[in-house]
Amino acid sequence: MALRTCVVVGLSLLYMTLAENNDNSSFVKRLRSYKNTCREIGWEPTCERRTRNSTTVAFHVDLKKSISSIQKNQIIKYDHVITNIGEGYDTNTGKFTAPVDGVYSFTWTYMTKKGASVYIGGFVDGKQIVWTCMYEQTAAWASTTGNLVIRMKKGSQFWTPNSESQVAYIHNYYTYLSGFKISDK
Repeated sequence: MALRTCVVVGLSLLYMTLAENNDNSSFVKRLRSYKNTCREIGWEPTCERRTRNSTTVAFHVDLKKSISSIQKNQIIKYDHVITNIGEGYDTNTGKFTAPVDGVYSFTWTYMTKKGASVYIGGFVDGKQIVWTCMYEQTAAWASTTGNLVIRMKKGSQFWTPNSESQVAYIHNYYTYLSGFKISDK
C-alpha cells in the first residue's frame, strides 16, 4: 500500500513538473482551437452568451427609520439604497421599474412588534400577485418574507404596499426589499 502511494505521489509530482516546464502557448492554442470548433458547429456555452448579451439589473434597499404608521394601500418607500444597478428602484415612489425585458426575482422582509397585523403585497403594474401576512402576532418581535419571480417588460413596475388595514409599526433594521434580473427571456 505504501509503495503504491509513493508511486502515485511520485508520478503526480513528475506530471506537475512537466506541466510547469511545458510551453503554455501550445495549451492555449489547443484551447482556442476547441472553442473555434464548437462555434463552427453552432454550439456555444450558454453562460458565455448571457455574459455578453445581458444587462445586469439588481437592487437592495431598506428603511432609514422605522415606520410608526402606514395606511391601507400605502406603498412602502424604502429610502436607504444599498445598491441600484440599472437604476430601476426609485426612492421617491417606492417602485421598481424594469429597465429591460426579463425575468425578475423580488424578495421583501419586514418586522413588526407584538399585536401587529401586517399585509404586505407584491404588486406588478397595479395588480397584487403575492400576499404576505402577519396577523395579531404574539411575539415581542416577528418578521416574515415574501418572494416573487415574474416575467416583466421594460417599463413594468413592482412595489410593496400595505394591502389591508392600517399598520402601527414596521421596524427599519429588519425591513428590506431586493430584486434582480434572472434572465433575458
